Amino acid sequence: MGSQGTGVYQVKVTLSGIRPPIWRRLLISPETTFQDLHRIIQIAMGWRASHLHLFQAADGRLIGDPAEDEDDMMGFRDETRLLVGSVLKREGQAIKYEYDFGDSWEHQVKLEKILPASDGGQLPHCIKAVRQCPPEDVGGVHGYYEFLNAMQDPAHLEHEGVMEWWGGVFDPEFVSLEEINQLLPERDILFAESDVDALPPVHFCGLSPGQMHELLQSPLHCPSVFKPLINAKAVDRELDTAPILQMAKALIKELGEKGIRLTGKGNLPLKQVKAMIDAAGEDVVVPFAGYGSVRSEEDILGVQLTRVLLELAGYTRKQKGRLLLKKAAAKRIHTKGWLTLYQDMLAATFSEFNWAWMDHYDGLDDIQTVGPFFLWLLAEKGGVWLPVDGCINDMLAAFPQLPLSAHSRPYASEEQQTRWVLDSRVIRLFRLLGLIELNPERVLFREEGEQRLRRTALFEGVFAKA
Repeated sequence: MGSQGTGVYQVKVTLSGIRPPIWRRLLISPETTFQDLHRIIQIAMGWRASHLHLFQAADGRLIGDPAEDEDDMMGFRDETRLLVGSVLKREGQAIKYEYDFGDSWEHQVKLEKILPASDGGQLPHCIKAVRQCPPEDVGGVHGYYEFLNAMQDPAHLEHEGVMEWWGGVFDPEFVSLEEINQLLPERDILFAESDVDALPPVHFCGLSPGQMHELLQSPLHCPSVFKPLINAKAVDRELDTAPILQMAKALIKELGEKGIRLTGKGNLPLKQVKAMIDAAGEDVVVPFAGYGSVRSEEDILGVQLTRVLLELAGYTRKQKGRLLLKKAAAKRIHTKGWLTLYQDMLAATFSEFNWAWMDHYDGLDDIQTVGPFFLWLLAEKGGVWLPVDGCINDMLAAFPQLPLSAHSRPYASEEQQTRWVLDSRVIRLFRLLGLIELNPERVLFREEGEQRLRRTALFEGVFAKA
């Protein structure tokens, strides 16, 4: 145990009266003011700071914002001056936090552990989040249970009403730990008087917060945003427009039953690399082919990506220096067709593949977390040619915190780095997946502003708006 009032506090914030429980585990400094703790809880739980609040210590003392008790009738201790470490001093101690005196959302804030200062890392930090908090103004605990009943029962008289009120399907199990930790460093800006209702960012091009949560959590299964695949035959006709599938077909054909012997470095033979490039088109797979010859698989991102996604999707394996097609995978292709393979590669892209591998750029890992929002931008706007720069602007408007995870570099600002990485990870990845087309396919240095994109017919078949 650390000494009193020092080190790092591990606190658990639990919403009272709700089963299954809704809670967050946070690491904070004992030097945190109660005003800052209020802001941390608001972001971690998912509230919008649009109602009054107060803390109550075990001895009955009330701690709050003096501006909310101008007549001093409540006898608030000033939350802007009082430190958490002056009230919570021992492991196991707890205080109450109430938000929205109408709905009366009571939380228990318990000091679980006092950790050594070296264990904290960047503070505050959310290390565990369980279940989504109720919507604002839902009517307290009783109203929340009624809301859930109506949301989950299509035959309920209020089902359509609560769906419209919330803006889509409400998933009580969903919570984004990544989003919480993206927003925590911005809390002072988010809680400025002119911007108290800025949780979360609102530039979502028509998506409600609930839909955004669903999209980022499960982009291939988000019924409030995209319809399930209905016309498989129509989509199947467009599959060969996806470079990744064209390359996969070329590789799988060559694998056959015996597989392919890899080079000493574990790469595909150059003959196979060139066959995959030819299958998908040099302009797409090797956009800078004019600047040097292809000497190895390692020179060609698209070929490497195909191999990685096939492996992550469970189709291939390496054995004794050979790349093999799994027997079960060959049977799956034979019985279910290439559309199933493409869907499996898409699923691997969004659930298992590390997008930072696309450029090996250090930092900006948050781009993968918010990347599925680009699917919505394409569905909403991508029916016509759009400037690539404009689409990147939309991503930055929806997630202005992205540049915060860029490292300081002398040659480029954090925003410029973010733009580069959005292009190298999102734009390039979606092009290889066949979800967008570019015009022109490749651009010369300093001419990037002339490049445009639009969604493909394959995208429209797979991601039809709900």
